[in-house]
Amino acid sequence: MNQKKIAVLGGGNGAHALAFDLITAGHEVRMFFRSRRKKIFDTGCFRARGILNGTVSPALVTDDLALAVRDADCVFLVVPAYAHDNYAEMLKGLLHKDQLLFVFPGAFASLQFRKAWGDEDCPVIIESNNLPYGARMPEEDTVEVYNRNPLSIGIMPACRSGEILQTAREITGPVELATLLPDILACGLSLVNPATHPGPCLINASNIERPNVDFYLYEHGFSPSAAKLMRETDRERVALAAALGYDIDPVPEAFDVPKGYTWEQLYKAIHGNITHTVIAGPNDLQNRYLTEDTPYGLVPWTAIARMHDIRMPAAEAMITLYGIIHEKDWFTEGLSAAKMGLDHFSADELKSYLYSGKRTAGIGKGESYVQI
Repeated sequence: MNQKKIAVLGGGNGAHALAFDLITAGHEVRMFFRSRRKKIFDTGCFRARGILNGTVSPALVTDDLALAVRDADCVFLVVPAYAHDNYAEMLKGLLHKDQLLFVFPGAFASLQFRKAWGDEDCPVIIESNNLPYGARMPEEDTVEVYNRNPLSIGIMPACRSGEILQTAREITGPVELATLLPDILACGLSLVNPATHPGPCLINASNIERPNVDFYLYEHGFSPSAAKLMRETDRERVALAAALGYDIDPVPEAFDVPKGYTWEQLYKAIHGNITHTVIAGPNDLQNRYLTEDTPYGLVPWTAIARMHDIRMPAAEAMITLYGIIHEKDWFTEGLSAAKMGLDHFSADELKSYLYSGKRTAGIGKGESYVQI
């Protein structure tokens, strides 16, 4: 195994699970936290249990971002999508074109970063459609990992995909980069959580905000109505992708539900999925299921749809209702076309840019996604 210098940015369950995997695979891993108020700064180690088990010590634990990424072969950013704009500013001038930047999950992060950094000295960015793990942190220094998630990925620019994929797979090791999508737009439309959480959470808002309820979305909140809302969001997402020339899977395939599924099939599959029914929460309306998956999932989907004169009425309705709940205009405060740097792109110019990484280039090649 060719040891790499790797920076893992983020202090949540996904970052800890990934760092554990990369350390045990033999890489030199540096972990960056935005705050020193973490037990790991005193002990220099953390634990994993579940399908990952043991105690590991990163090569470096720091709150100095420049130190964490300096001379790193690759950087993994594992944070909620609402933190991407802050990291775009924090990382400006710290990365270069010879590094690889992985963003788990991606959520169109490469568009935000390139808008902030420019296109010239930007690293190749690899986005995923999900976190590599189902995990929670019951204690500050302990990550509990329930399962692994095979990932679909997109690479920006897409013209580098062929040469980058094998290197990416060698680095990630036990993390399965299962499906290479044609570009990061297809990857963003393959995001799992925005098609899964907003509808069921919306219909369960009163239970989520009750202080005397220990709520479990998949166990308690996945009612027939929740299944219908999730199915409709997923249908709109898949239809948008198809209209743009992408063949992406329905989200419920992760639950062993076939294409063309009914809400009854989805309801039965969710309640029979032990890896999801044990996941606690959300228990407040500021949870990322609500404040990430709608403004940074549904909002960019509808923005891209409108660029192509396509409407997503169910998704748009949910964005409006969440805006009322959160007292925000999520259409503008979420990940809008302007925040992705797409407000002056035509549909053809966007496709070209995703392929070449250059804002003045010929139309890129339309390719189908490939199962690896």
